[in-house]
Amino acid sequence: MAVLPEEFLNWNYYARRRLLEKILKGEIKGGPEFFLEFTRHNPVLCTAAVDERGGVEVNGKVIGVGYIVKEEYLKEYAEVFEEHLKKTDEKYEKIRHDKTALNQLYREHAKRGLKLLLKYIYLERRKAVEVMDFKKLSSIELAKRLPHSSKHTWNLLQRNKNACLVYFQPPSISYEIRVKVSVHLDDLYHRFVTLIHDAYHYTPPEYRENRPVYIFHVLEVYDNSPNTSGFGRRIV
Repeated sequence: MAVLPEEFLNWNYYARRRLLEKILKGEIKGGPEFFLEFTRHNPVLCTAAVDERGGVEVNGKVIGVGYIVKEEYLKEYAEVFEEHLKKTDEKYEKIRHDKTALNQLYREHAKRGLKLLLKYIYLERRKAVEVMDFKKLSSIELAKRLPHSSKHTWNLLQRNKNACLVYFQPPSISYEIRVKVSVHLDDLYHRFVTLIHDAYHYTPPEYRENRPVYIFHVLEVYDNSPNTSGFGRRIV
């Protein structure tokens, strides 16, 4: 496995930390800057596998991708985010039919979650190198539980665990990360990644079932930006 290079982390990971700081300070609340910054979170996951006729079935979908800590920190940090979710769950059960109160609860949950993400996940450089596992990225399969979903990504990954993530930030930044995918249904990685997702995006208990987790093990990284240093230059 490979480690995500500084070039990519400077654009993606450390820039996400700066975005969270701006949101908490009220310096950014939406608009073009927010949506441009959010492209760092939403690559296209490209998957492919041989079909029953011997052809190749391909698929690409935009997903949310996050970071995870090294294995020795998983349990400790999961407990922190579990407590955060538990606090909101207790209030949710009392006001679940009050739309106004729920909206306020979601805002409180998101703000508290952002502070925790800054404290435990999106760290200053020296601490990040110590704590974060930059050989891995992660995501949740949110579509599998929906009856109308095509489940293309899920079905393809049952046959072929090789995939790639393609990032694009207008007008000209693009990275391709080739990965090996492991699927997690009920283990510590699954627990941790779903808790990190729910730290900001509160998910009521009744919607938390059937959410597989994908861990992307980094193999290669390419700069696909259309400039002299890009056009498919391998950087790891």
